[in-house]
Amino acid sequence: MTARDVATRRPQASEVDTREQLLIAVNDLIIERGLIDVSFSDIAQRSGVNSALIKYYFGNKAGLLMALLERAILPSLKQMEILLKLPDSPQDKLRKHIMGIVNTYHRYPYVNRLMHYLLAEGGDKYKTRITEELVKPGARGQEIILQEGVEKGVFRPVNPMLFYYHVIGACDHFSHGRFSLKHAFGVHSITDDLKREYVAYLCDSILNGILRKE
Repeated sequence: MTARDVATRRPQASEVDTREQLLIAVNDLIIERGLIDVSFSDIAQRSGVNSALIKYYFGNKAGLLMALLERAILPSLKQMEILLKLPDSPQDKLRKHIMGIVNTYHRYPYVNRLMHYLLAEGGDKYKTRITEELVKPGARGQEIILQEGVEKGVFRPVNPMLFYYHVIGACDHFSHGRFSLKHAFGVHSITDDLKREYVAYLCDSILNGILRKE
């Protein structure tokens, strides 16, 4: 088998399972410890996989973390593609989008920290991938929904960049700010009921701010 064959062949099921085991392990460790920088030995111990396989599948730690970031964000971008094609009103599309982002950040509360870590430590290679493949598609999807709302006379014009930071920041801090939830408000965990209440609150707050007034 040539080097080209190795590079282009389809991975076997066992290889996919091993790769996913490593991603699950680093995901769990980051959430448990609240730290992005976890060691190969800790990942290997948690996953039950030899640490040498981390380099085999991902090249280096930055490659592993980039794969983890893609694992967290790409499904929501696929959902955005589907959402944009639905016949729903712009208001309903935004509600579904906001609910999806809250769910993503609840499941992966490290997303923004991981993104900034890779932007700082991963070099230009990862900066381009993160910007072009993960950030811009989501921001563009929001802009399309906002523009559709303006064209239909239900939204007033707003700066899509400011809107992006409003939504992402609100979704990120709700999940990442669990320290303040616990110590300032006595909330020890984000329950499904609390998450639904936050989604409803956030949707109402955002929509009331951009709806065109009669």
